Amino acid sequence: MLIKIPYKSIKVFPSEIRGKYAFMKDAVVVIRTQNKVLYVDCVHEHLGNYRPPPFLSNYVFEYEIMEGGEYCECIAKALQDEFKPLFKNQRLCKNGEITVVIER
Repeated sequence: MLIKIPYKSIKVFPSEIRGKYAFMKDAVVVIRTQNKVLYVDCVHEHLGNYRPPPFLSNYVFEYEIMEGGEYCECIAKALQDEFKPLFKNQRLCKNGEITVVIER
C-alpha cells in the first residue's frame, strides 16, 4: 500500500504544549535541536502525556508535531529514514507492505 502525505509540521517547545496540541492523538513527534534531529517517535495517546526518552534529558530540544493518523508509526519510520536522527527508534513500523512518500 502506498501512502502519500504532505510534510506539514508545527514547531513547539515541550513546555508550550497546551490547548489543542495537548489532546492530539496519533501524532508523529520529531525531536530536534537547532541543527540536528535527535529522535523520531509516534504518540498514540494524548500528546500532553508524552514524555521524551530519558537519554535526551541532557539536550535542549523542540518538537516538530505532525498528524499521523492510522499509519502514524509508518510515517515516523519514513521520516526517520529521511532525517537520519542521532538516536534510532527501533519500535517503529515493521510492516513491509506499507510505503510512505513524504511530499515537501
